[in-house]
Amino acid sequence: MNLGQKKKIAILICRSSAEYQYTLLGRLVSKAQELGYYALVYSSFGKYGNNDAYDLGESYIADLPDFTQMDGIILATDTFDNHAVADKIVQIVREKATCPVVCVRRYVEGFANILVDDEHALDGIITHLVKEHGYRDFCFVNGPRDHIDARRRLTSLKNTMAEFGITVDDEDIYYGNFWRDVGPAAVDYLLTGRDRWPQAIICANDYSAISVIDELQRRGIRVPQDIAVTGFDDISETDAIAPTLTSVRVNVREMAERAVEAIRLMEEGEKVPEITYIPTHVVIRESCGCGTRNAARLEAAVKRYFDQDQKTRSFLMQSMFMSIHAEKARDIDELNNVIYSFLNQNEQVRDFYVVLNDYDWRTQEPEEFRGFTPMMHLRTAVRENILLGHVDHVFDIQEILPEEYVCDEPCGYFIVPLHYHEACLGYGVMTYNGDGIPNPFFQPFITNVCTALEEIRSNMKKETLIAELQHLYVSDVLTGLSNRRGFEQKCESMYDQACRKRQPMAIIGIDMDGLKDINDTFGHSFGDLALKAIANAMSAACYQNEFCYRVGGDEFQVIALNYNEDMVLEYRDRFRAFLDDYNSRSGRPYIVQASFGYVIVDPKANIPLGEWLTLSDDRMYEEKNARRATRKIIRDPAPGKEG
Repeated sequence: MNLGQKKKIAILICRSSAEYQYTLLGRLVSKAQELGYYALVYSSFGKYGNNDAYDLGESYIADLPDFTQMDGIILATDTFDNHAVADKIVQIVREKATCPVVCVRRYVEGFANILVDDEHALDGIITHLVKEHGYRDFCFVNGPRDHIDARRRLTSLKNTMAEFGITVDDEDIYYGNFWRDVGPAAVDYLLTGRDRWPQAIICANDYSAISVIDELQRRGIRVPQDIAVTGFDDISETDAIAPTLTSVRVNVREMAERAVEAIRLMEEGEKVPEITYIPTHVVIRESCGCGTRNAARLEAAVKRYFDQDQKTRSFLMQSMFMSIHAEKARDIDELNNVIYSFLNQNEQVRDFYVVLNDYDWRTQEPEEFRGFTPMMHLRTAVRENILLGHVDHVFDIQEILPEEYVCDEPCGYFIVPLHYHEACLGYGVMTYNGDGIPNPFFQPFITNVCTALEEIRSNMKKETLIAELQHLYVSDVLTGLSNRRGFEQKCESMYDQACRKRQPMAIIGIDMDGLKDINDTFGHSFGDLALKAIANAMSAACYQNEFCYRVGGDEFQVIALNYNEDMVLEYRDRFRAFLDDYNSRSGRPYIVQASFGYVIVDPKANIPLGEWLTLSDDRMYEEKNARRATRKIIRDPAPGKEG
C-alpha cells in the first residue's frame, strides 16, 4: 500500500524548528502515531527578507498536499509569516477537504479550533502584579497592530486593568513585531517624555520581554528594582537570563494532544466543540519582583544553553562544509554522496528522499518551473541510514513516495518544497528515529540541497547550450548536414585512425550539376530545394557508418572507414536511385543531378590527407566534364505550355 492509501493526518506549519513549533510538532506526531495515523508534516521555512522570488518558492507548500486523500488535517496557520500563504492553505482546504480539520492557536470559522484564550491570557499576570506588588502604572509592548493575537492580548490587558480601575493610554502601548530586536525602539518610545518610569512593562511575548530587559539594563535601569518586566509563552530561555523572566505558560503539548484527539473523534462520527480553550498559568520568577534565584535551576539552564550553543555551532559548521562539498557535485549521484555523508552526522535522521518534478532541466527555463508535476522522479533515497545508490523512480505525485519506500508502521514524514528562488524543483521528505523531529540543521541542510540542485540544473542547461552551439558551428542550416568545419574535423580524425589501424578509408566527392542554371531560371528558392534533395539522397544511401557533409555551395563530401570500392559503387547506385525516384515524382521544372568521384585511401601509402582529397576532387571533375555535354537540367515544357 502506498502512502497515499495509508491512514494519515496532514499537518501544515511554518518554521518547524522554532521553539513553539518544535514542541507542538513533537507531540502532534507522537500522538498521531499512538492513534495509528501517519503524520505528514508539510513545512515551510517562511519569508526571507524582502525576497519576493524566494517567498514565491516557499508558497508552493500550499499546493503540495492532496487534501482529498487525508483522513485529518491540522493547520497551524498562525506560524506562517506570509499571511497570503496561510489564507491560500485555508481556502484550498475549504474547497477540497472532506475530512475533519482542526486549527491550532488561530481561529478559523467552520473548523474545530484548539486555542489559547488570548482575550483572558493576561488576566493572571496582571492580577499578580496589581495584588501582590501593588503596581498601578503600566506600559505594554504588543505585537503588530493587525496581528490577531496582539489584538486579543491587548483586549485582555485593557479589560483586566479596567476591573482594577486602571486605564492604559494609547501612548503607553508600543506595537512591535514579537521579536528579539524590539527592545531599543520600544523602551525609547515608552520612556521618552515621561515624568517618571512605569512600574512595570508587560510584554505580549517572551522574545519582546527579553529584548526589553536587555535594553533597560543597557541604559542602567534595573529589573525589577526600577521597572518590572513580564512576558508570555514561557519559552525555555526565560529561566536562563538574569533576572529570570516571569511569564505565562501555555501547555503546548496538551494543545497538540487535543488537536489529534479531535481528529479521531470526528472520524468516529462524534461532535467536538468549535472552540476548545487550553488554560494558561502564570510562572512566577524574578523579573516581576518575586522569587529568588535558584542555583540548581540556573546551573541546569546554563548547561542546557551551553549544550544548545555547541549544537548550533556544530550545525553551522556542518552547513558550511556541506555547501562547499555540494557545490562541486556535477550530477545528482555525486550530490547524493554529499547528502549521505552529512546526514550521517545527524543521528536522529532515518530516511531522506529527494523527489524532483518532471521538468526538462536541459531545455526548460527556470521561469517555467511552476508548481508540482503530476508525475515525479525519486532521485535520492536514503532508507534506514543506507544510501540506495542511483535511483530514478517515476511515480504519481498522489503517492507522495513509491510504495516500497513507505515505512511499515505509522511514523512522521516531514515534507518541504525544494525550490531555488521561484523555481519549483520538487520536494524533500525526511523521517527521524524515535520521536525525533527537525532540528535547526534542517533548514540550512535543505537550502544547501536546493542550491546544489540548481547548480546541477544550470550546468546541464549550459552543457545543452554549448552542445547546440557546437552543433551549429559544424552544421549546414539549409540541408541539416554537417558543414566544412565539421568535415575537416571528422576527416582528419578518421584519417588518423585509418593510418593507425591500417584500415581503408573512402573519400567521396559529390558536386551538384546545374545549380546556377536552376537559380538563374527559377530563383534561389528552387535551387535550395535541389540542394536539399542532394542531401536527402546522400543520407538515404548511407547504411554503414558513412558521414555526409555539405562543404560549399554545390559541393558535398562523404567519408567512411573500412570501405572498399565495391561499397562505394553500391553507395553511388543507391544515391542515384534516390534522385531518379525524386525526379520522377517531384513535378519540378528541373532535374536534380550530381557528379561523383572517389578514392580509397591506402593507409600504407604514406600520402598526406590533402593529396587524397585533391585526387577525389579531380576524379569528380573528370566525371562532371564528361557528363557536361549530355546532361539536361531544365526540363522541356509540357505540350501546350510553351510561352
